[in-house]
Amino acid sequence: MRIRKSFWVFTIFVLIALMLAWYAGRFSFFPASRIVFYRIAIGSTLFILFNWAWTLLATKKISLTRIQRVLKLPVGNVFEERYEIKNYSKLWRLWIEIEDLSKLPGNAGSKVLSQINPRQERFYISRTILIKRGAYSLGPTILRSGDPFGMFISERTFSADKTLIVLPFTEQIDNIVQQQGFYLGGHAIRQKSLEATSHAAGVRDYQPGDPLNRIHWKSSARKDRFMVKEFDQDPQGDVWILLDASRLTQYEAQELNTNFIPDSFWAWKNQEKFRLPASTFEYSVSIVASLADYFVKSDKPVGIACADSKMIVLTPEKGERQLGKIMDTLAFLEGEGNLSLNELIETISHQIPRGSSVYLVTSGGEASAQIGLEMLIRKRLNPFLIVVDKESFNVDTVEKESSLGGWVSMTYPQIIIQYNDSIRERISKFGLLN
Repeated sequence: MRIRKSFWVFTIFVLIALMLAWYAGRFSFFPASRIVFYRIAIGSTLFILFNWAWTLLATKKISLTRIQRVLKLPVGNVFEERYEIKNYSKLWRLWIEIEDLSKLPGNAGSKVLSQINPRQERFYISRTILIKRGAYSLGPTILRSGDPFGMFISERTFSADKTLIVLPFTEQIDNIVQQQGFYLGGHAIRQKSLEATSHAAGVRDYQPGDPLNRIHWKSSARKDRFMVKEFDQDPQGDVWILLDASRLTQYEAQELNTNFIPDSFWAWKNQEKFRLPASTFEYSVSIVASLADYFVKSDKPVGIACADSKMIVLTPEKGERQLGKIMDTLAFLEGEGNLSLNELIETISHQIPRGSSVYLVTSGGEASAQIGLEMLIRKRLNPFLIVVDKESFNVDTVEKESSLGGWVSMTYPQIIIQYNDSIRERISKFGLLN
């Protein structure tokens, strides 16, 4: 319980009344007047005690529940949450304040409710536009109430029991125009794959360490011993997306844009106007997420690699499960890596099978990827370059073409994305914009 300013005002009033009662009894010509001052002091004291008791009970027998439909949403979506307050007491609540202490940027869960009747249930809806990736605890939440005269305030804290995961901003790519000759022709590759593909090669005896889901039960029953399935590599090759997370290549504006109207119907209007913040890494992550979404829905095996604060490698797989793993991984990247794109390519290139397509997403200069691109070509891999123009994010920079000259002169398939460009429109015309 906290004491507020009005308590001290009434306390001083009580002390003054007691002093006047003492003065009237000792020096006044009307000694009986001290009874009036004693009554004033006693009445004020009882009034303070009444407000103290009111405040003590103000947050008792009240429950607060936060209800969410989903706990995973991409950046740019509206996160909707329902707050339910139930008064189980027979006492009337003059006012109740709910304060949301979650770190979610722009959270709109705090509110003040008035006139909550006995046995009454109240609720309200908060809407927040998600503007930053990551995981956010939905709480703690503080419930406050007090007496009608503001002498005391009591609080109850409801700990966070759920976590919201904000996934990367994803744009739906309709189609990627590939240059002729960069994908293999579709003939069978008679090389065994360590991963499950759609091209079965046969069965072999079970070896310790083989996954149980690879066991072919019909063959095992026929041969009276465990047999596991073998797979050939996908004839179209894998798709690898390499993200440059070096801190030296990134640019980010000092403040995120939080100028959205919270907790109202107009949050849905603001969702239509949402734009990614002025951060090269946020654009890069969104590009990776959009590419992964497109290729997974095209039934291609997709893998990613990124040298953030720690090395992250997801080997290529097909299906929505793989897309979920990629999105969850991208949600927590920070762009604080120490390895350049060249070093990342050198580290990961031996894991990429021949004939695979490698998409490189970077905001660095041409020197950060020149050696790596040549290495990929020598290994008979198919590199595609996506450059996020760092200079276009810095409004104070006048000469923006200087950092792009080296990229433009390269003969590799490439595309340059600038601040406020539509990722979907630019990537959909990949093969036409060299």
